Amino acid sequence: MKRTLGFTLALVLVALPLWAQESEELPFPHAREAVARFLELTPEELTQWEGLLTTLRDTVAPLREQLRGLEGQLAELLQQENRDAAAVGALVIQIHGVREAIEQAHREYVNGFEAMLNREQTAKLRFIRQAERVQPLIPAFRAVRLVR
Repeated sequence: MKRTLGFTLALVLVALPLWAQESEELPFPHAREAVARFLELTPEELTQWEGLLTTLRDTVAPLREQLRGLEGQLAELLQQENRDAAAVGALVIQIHGVREAIEQAHREYVNGFEAMLNREQTAKLRFIRQAERVQPLIPAFRAVRLVR
């Protein structure tokens, strides 16, 4: 099992940057397939996940659009010679609120995804999260020949 997990992890880590370049959609079709295979999601779980993704996309898209507009307004205000500090502050607070709403939507998506997993799937997800944290260290370990 460790070999299979290691091989799958290596495949995902190598291929993920390539998948990220393929599409602006959230998330990328090949990435969804890799995650589904790795976690061995059932057809019911896949349907539930698609619902979670749709909710996330439908929630975040207008928030990102709103964020772009607010950031544009802030940029315009900051270019003025006589900046209105109150207006700048109000925009900064609005931008912060929109960013928090986006983060909340993402947390709800992740919580919903985790809630549908069984123990084995949760363990695999935990393994990937741990691997993601140590991934930046791998080149250093390779450089000193502690891993190949």
